Amino acid sequence: MTGYNIENIIASSNLNSKLRLKEISEKLPDCEYNPENFPGVIWRPRSTYGVVVLMEDGRIVCTNVRTLEDVDALFKRVVKLLEEKGLITPRIACPSCGAVVDSEDVVCVDCGQLLQGK
Repeated sequence: MTGYNIENIIASSNLNSKLRLKEISEKLPDCEYNPENFPGVIWRPRSTYGVVVLMEDGRIVCTNVRTLEDVDALFKRVVKLLEEKGLITPRIACPSCGAVVDSEDVVCVDCGQLLQGK
């Protein structure tokens, strides 16, 4: 073996929130949603080759990217769009355990840690 090239990275995350896929497909640009063929929303932003799949249970998958920076940028971009359009509640990470919680939460439901400024 003389070397290799990274051609495709697949990464997954979880928004820990139920997603309303029909509403997302109507409000988010560059989306495909055909629940008879596939149970998720496929988001293909025109400015990149990357693709994000959003599932009803909050799981999201990023594919067709070549760097970890691209993964991070694509995930941040889709979450920001979902928040701006009121499709998900803004989320934060618990400083104690890292669990994702709603920005309005006073304590972390996983570890009981009081969240900053609350």
